Amino acid sequence: MKFPSLDFARALEIQLNESQRFAEASAWSDVKVLLSFGEQQYWMKLYRGKVIDLMEYYPMSNPLGWDYVIAGSIDNWNDLLKGLRPIGHMLDTGSIKVDGNLLQANRMYESTHVILNIMRSMNVYEKRGD
Repeated sequence: MKFPSLDFARALEIQLNESQRFAEASAWSDVKVLLSFGEQQYWMKLYRGKVIDLMEYYPMSNPLGWDYVIAGSIDNWNDLLKGLRPIGHMLDTGSIKVDGNLLQANRMYESTHVILNIMRSMNVYEKRGD
């Protein structure tokens, strides 16, 4: 599966919806998240522990907008997916940044970590480290 792509985003949606940990971490969710992989963006609606909608995002194409964004350059996403750098370090340094409605983003802090861990586990690339 190519990264980034709509196929990758749909595979992520399936993995998230099958994850008990994600369901628990986002049990009280009602947010719209924008995943920004360099220039490619994907919009996800999270509601009560599930991803209930997903689409490729283009500015001005979604009347619902988004609450917060998880974003990074393709190089930084590749480092995350290959397991080259710890997720917490990437978030702390802004290599993978969270922005937008920070009240919502902070409330969803644990589910953001789950999303990133599940992305890493999808084996898009052969892992080289932890």
